[in-house]
Amino acid sequence: MMQSWFSIAGLILVSAGLASCAAETPRPSASAEPSGASQPPNSKPVLPEEEASRAALAAYELYWQISEDAGRAPREKDWRPELAKAMADPALTDYVNEVANLASVPAHTVGRYRRAPKVTSVSLGQPPRVVVTDCLDATDEHLVSDAGGRNLDNPDQPRRYEFEAQLVRYPNPDRWLVQQVQPRLEKPC
Repeated sequence: MMQSWFSIAGLILVSAGLASCAAETPRPSASAEPSGASQPPNSKPVLPEEEASRAALAAYELYWQISEDAGRAPREKDWRPELAKAMADPALTDYVNEVANLASVPAHTVGRYRRAPKVTSVSLGQPPRVVVTDCLDATDEHLVSDAGGRNLDNPDQPRRYEFEAQLVRYPNPDRWLVQQVQPRLEKPC
């Protein structure tokens, strides 16, 4: 008896809810709304500069992910195809040469840079270009010999410095790539 009471009560609640939904006035379909009205109220449209900044920062993060992977295992494979997913020349060839140099020593990196990237310039000309300025902190990143694990860090190189990357939007396929990098060792941050 108790089981059927809960079933009947549940049906009544569901029916009441459906009846109240049916009594609401119908809203116009999305096709009947004027263009631009589909955005939620109080939301601002995304500006092209903001969209470019977000896309370039995402590409910059991919650049760091792949380049750090290559630095940790420079002899693992030919890194050029992987690095080309995030870089274009001249940055691509420069970093491929750096990875080849690590492999020839032989050495690899351990740890990670701490970073604080921010977009400092956006140009929507042709081609669109974004400049990212970062503060690299290499306190936890080290160059280590493959033979014996000896630390090969240059003691004269600063551990915190400014780093600038220029990213360009390439049309085919449509993607942002790091084209130029400039470590500014003389500019601590």
